[in-house]
Amino acid sequence: MKKDEILVKLVDRTIAYFKNDLELPIESNYEILEVDKIDYFDITALISLSHDMSGTVGFSVSNKLAYTMVESFNFGDISDEEIIELASENVAETLNITLGNILQKLTIIKEGGSVNISTPYTLHNSVNITKKRNGIMYLCRLKLNDEVILLSYFI
Repeated sequence: MKKDEILVKLVDRTIAYFKNDLELPIESNYEILEVDKIDYFDITALISLSHDMSGTVGFSVSNKLAYTMVESFNFGDISDEEIIELASENVAETLNITLGNILQKLTIIKEGGSVNISTPYTLHNSVNITKKRNGIMYLCRLKLNDEVILLSYFI
C-alpha cells in the first residue's frame, strides 16, 4: 500500500460528496504534498486510525465554508444560530461519512487486515500540527469557489 493511498481515496470521495450530495462546486483537480507542518482553518475534524493501519486523517474548513455546508446539507429554513451550532457537527460528520465510504477500498482491508476508526474529534480556531520525527504528513488543498478545504493524513 502506498503511504498516501488513504488520502488519495479520501480526496476522491470528498470531491464526489461535495458535488453529488452537497451540490457544491468543488474543483476536481488536486495535488497531495508531503509537508512538515499543517496550518488548519477555523473548524477541523480529526479521526484516529488504529489496528493494522495507524495515523490520523483530518478535514479542515473556514467557518464560512462550514456554514455553507450546513445550508447545503439541511433542507428548509434554519436560523443563523442553528447554522453556527451545526457547523462543527457537520464538519465532523462529513469526515466520518467520507472516510467510512472508502475504508473497504484500502489495500490493507482488501488483503484481510482491519482498521479501527475513532469517533471524530473537533478542533476550533486555527491550529497547527508539526510532523513528528520520522513521521509522515500529507496534505491536500481542494478549492471550492473562494474557499479551501484541507484534507490531511499523518502518522
